[in-house]
Amino acid sequence: MARVILSADMQRYTDGIREITVSAGKYRDLVTELLQRFPGMNEAIVAKHALAIDGIIIQTPLLETFGEDSELVFVARIAGG
Repeated sequence: MARVILSADMQRYTDGIREITVSAGKYRDLVTELLQRFPGMNEAIVAKHALAIDGIIIQTPLLETFGEDSELVFVARIAGG
């Protein structure tokens, strides 16, 4: 199962849970699993974050896949100007 580390912002909706494991192998399935586990979280909250998959930050991970031994880290998106 993939290991997921949630951002501090996301932890407000998980009762402080920082790390979980998921059975998902695609980003879309990951989001679905998060929303099912944590009803207070919604897609807008998840969409405010980039996703690092095994150390590579992906700003728009909509079509990304990952392995069952992957480490996934949600990080706040960085905006430039």
